[in-house]
Amino acid sequence: MRPFIFILALIYSGVAIAQVSPAAVTIARDSFGVPHIFAATDAEVAYGLAWAHCEDDFRSVQENLLQSRSLLGEVEGKNGVLFDFAMQFFGIDTFVDHHYEQAFSPQFKAVLTGYIQGVNAYAAAHPDRVLVKRALPFNEHDIIRSYTLNLTLFAGAGIALKSIKDRRIEFFHQPNEIGSNAMSIAPSRTEDGRTWLAVNSHQPLEGRFAWYEAHLCSDEGWDIIGGLFPGGVTVFVGSNQHLGWAHTTNYHNFGDIYKLQRRGNKYFYDGQWRKFDTRTAHLRIRLGKIVLPVSRKILYTVQGPVFSNKDGDYALRFPGYRDIRAAEQWYHMDKAKNWSEFEKAIKMEAIPLFNIVYGDRDGHIFWQSGCQVPLRDTAIRWHVPMPGTSSQYVWQRLLPYDRKPALLDPSCGFVYSCNQTPLATSGTACNWRGYFPGMQLFTYNRGERFGEMLNAIKGKITWQQFLDVKFDKHYAADGTYARNFRALYHLDAQKYPDLSAAITKLKHWDWSGTVDNKDAALAMLTHEYLMKKLNGPFAFLMIKKDTLTESEAVEAVRHAQQQLIETHGSIDIPLGAVQRLIRGTVSIPASGLREVPRAADPKLIDKKKGIYKVTSGDGYIQLVKFSKDGVDLRTISPYGVSADPTSPHYTDQMVMFEKEQFKQMTFNKAEILRNAERVYHPE
Repeated sequence: MRPFIFILALIYSGVAIAQVSPAAVTIARDSFGVPHIFAATDAEVAYGLAWAHCEDDFRSVQENLLQSRSLLGEVEGKNGVLFDFAMQFFGIDTFVDHHYEQAFSPQFKAVLTGYIQGVNAYAAAHPDRVLVKRALPFNEHDIIRSYTLNLTLFAGAGIALKSIKDRRIEFFHQPNEIGSNAMSIAPSRTEDGRTWLAVNSHQPLEGRFAWYEAHLCSDEGWDIIGGLFPGGVTVFVGSNQHLGWAHTTNYHNFGDIYKLQRRGNKYFYDGQWRKFDTRTAHLRIRLGKIVLPVSRKILYTVQGPVFSNKDGDYALRFPGYRDIRAAEQWYHMDKAKNWSEFEKAIKMEAIPLFNIVYGDRDGHIFWQSGCQVPLRDTAIRWHVPMPGTSSQYVWQRLLPYDRKPALLDPSCGFVYSCNQTPLATSGTACNWRGYFPGMQLFTYNRGERFGEMLNAIKGKITWQQFLDVKFDKHYAADGTYARNFRALYHLDAQKYPDLSAAITKLKHWDWSGTVDNKDAALAMLTHEYLMKKLNGPFAFLMIKKDTLTESEAVEAVRHAQQQLIETHGSIDIPLGAVQRLIRGTVSIPASGLREVPRAADPKLIDKKKGIYKVTSGDGYIQLVKFSKDGVDLRTISPYGVSADPTSPHYTDQMVMFEKEQFKQMTFNKAEILRNAERVYHPE
């Protein structure tokens, strides 16, 4: 490293531990550009991860750190300032500062320091790419603030704020489009006697919540390949040579909304009027070329921070923003070498949500609906919103580990999770049975299809059957979709002669989203219209109490028919002509639909041509086989490892991804170095 850059990086780090030497870190880029990072210590590997990720997507790494300083609004305007506000609204910024020293082990603090040194060194070497220069130097607290805020928003608080803002509190517990699929098959059920694991998380395909693939390998026992978000210091989902796991989102009631009784600067609680605690949030928002300062007063009650709309004042209470240890839990999960060590890691219970689907070389499979869920009084009817006038509704403890839904080595030989209820995650005879107030009870198509297909297989499961489940593109014939969309498929063509051809086409459709299906495009646009009218996620259409009416179905079909004729000249066109996987100059037909196992969530990007771009859904995927002899690991990403349009790895995985093909990965250091496209130190 050039001397002045080294000095700047050292100044930026602002920490007591020794500065990582770039010469101690080796980054080997494989033929797909995936970074394999080798070093003696975990801290040095973290430095290399930061450097490699900044090379590939420095903007997204910065954005996830800028929200920690409430500076994202300066870059992203209105969309960014919402995160800046949430950081201060939940008090995460000050809470992290007060609890950082006690929350983490010295070992993990060294990892955080190594990572932030890597980010700051990269910033020093590339000042022209820094978004907000006065944000530098970043520090370890910024990492933890970012983790805590994002997880808090994932675990219900984001939906809570939106439901209050939109005056639609009934949407508080709705699912969103950020789903995921996962399954693990025990050796007793696989054709080759190995443990199989599918990791298939659904996230946006680009930006600061998109998956980034990396291999982290130190002499201290950190050796894992998997996915993480920008600003992540460890792998979040992935596999080492002993075990692997996937996460899917769960939708328990992770917190509560309380309706307050207010009089001026006081609220009524336990028989008396109390004064609100207050804080002023200081924000900055970009509007075009100017940046304006904004301030907003925040009120606090016993329950938590207060958010108001025209209907009144509401306090929010969530456990997620009062536990900052999630990053270290993932670190210990990364380094676990057997089930006992992995369970010890997840018993930290620091990650506020996510199901876990696990498999290992010893033949163990495991599923848990991991969560920080309030331990609520079963004598109380919990609903939305709760009364904010009494302490009897204010929980103080969380559901203990041994009461969380979980299955270890079920006799049925498989577990799966697709964001469905924890009451259906294995074979019919093996499912977990239990209940706690606030537990997710709803399910929808992906979970139904996984369960339907896996339960239909008797005896050994073949690898092709495993792939068929993962890449299934159908809606279940007898499930939530069939129930709530019944009116759409029972329209009378004679009653609506202008829609006769479209209605006949929908009745002919096999409910599949293959790329060449000439009925699926009409169905997809019908879905898009219904979702837009709802102003909510597609999954909610499958679980809401009121099913689709005939008039709603007719309106949606008429709109879809008109749109296809205006943009494509016909309603008889393949799905791939409308729905595309697009990045840069590459555009290829994309299979899948919303809420089928081969999930594709599109967005209209060319109204004149009627082209939809897949923006989320199936993202980073691992297919893994574990045995005593080693691990067979195959992975794929929807685009490529780099966010740089000039990089050859910007789009190099797209065709394989759409063809459902995988690249072979290895943990063998000698092989990686021998076949690497480039080997270098961070400088």
